[in-house]
Amino acid sequence: MYRELVWTEASEEHIARHSVRPDQVEDAVNGRPVLALRGRHDTTEVYGATADGRHLVVILAPALDGRWYVVTARDMTSNERRAFRRKGR
Repeated sequence: MYRELVWTEASEEHIARHSVRPDQVEDAVNGRPVLALRGRHDTTEVYGATADGRHLVVILAPALDGRWYVVTARDMTSNERRAFRRKGR
């Protein structure tokens, strides 16, 4: 499923603190395989891999127009990576 992302200066600065770039988030969210789970406070946790193989967790919040705000993104833990390999589609 394609997700159109909304980027703010704050979200780009926040993911940069985790050494993640916007293009890597776009890859992980819109690539295959991907695993999307309900997060806390009306967010969605998206587990995916970048084109170069980096495994990321991306937290998204719904925008009113159907797009998604990027809250944060970080590398998956080893446990998350195992679950992603088992459940990702």
